[in-house]
Amino acid sequence: MPALSVGLDSIGVLREAGSQKEPDPAQAAVLVELAGADGISVQLRRDRKYIRDRDLFILKNITKTKLDVEMSPIEEILDRTIEIKPHSATIVAETADSDSPVSTVDFHSGEFDFSQVTSRFKGVGIQVNFLIEPEIEAVKAAVRAGADGVHLSCRAYADAADNNEAREELDKIDRAAQAASRQGLIVYAGVGLDYKNILPLVELGYISELCIGRAICVRALFVGLERAVSEMIRTINDSQSSNPG
Repeated sequence: MPALSVGLDSIGVLREAGSQKEPDPAQAAVLVELAGADGISVQLRRDRKYIRDRDLFILKNITKTKLDVEMSPIEEILDRTIEIKPHSATIVAETADSDSPVSTVDFHSGEFDFSQVTSRFKGVGIQVNFLIEPEIEAVKAAVRAGADGVHLSCRAYADAADNNEAREELDKIDRAAQAASRQGLIVYAGVGLDYKNILPLVELGYISELCIGRAICVRALFVGLERAVSEMIRTINDSQSSNPG
């Protein structure tokens, strides 16, 4: 069954909104791991909104599972990530000083030499993933860039207007996951996933890890963080048990 990594950016959003020291993403990470999560994910933005450099150093020291840092591959963030040495780095597209969610990587923009980025990270033992649209060409581009894995964006699937559209988007994710798996890439999936729309993804069979943040943090407001994580893990496990094939 797919593993679960939990994004903690929403914790940073709450902290930023109140201009306080709490809630602390590091404290959240401890609870998330105690609840059984397989990894922690945070985004290091250019403007350092939400997650700060200090958070990363603390998370690297206390995380018992694995730490993934989502980042735009600009020089200053590359250097900081290499200094911290998380388990993995997921390359995303980000607009500086924007509150918009991160976007998938455009391999044809010419803005970055992605092969050089992967080479630098691999040189210090950091796994490299790319956040991509669930398209075969994007998978091929990630392979050419030397990726270890791809993080398939499920935004279009999550935002589908009806069941037919959702099925079409799910088929795209399935085809991309299969293509990535055939290329030997680790397949992650995330962006827009929650307790309801996650079930069909678990059944696909080619996704190694599901990355969920906001839905768990929202649920935690009502039931607590440990229970929210445990419920998500149970949802994944129950889906797999009911569809053993």
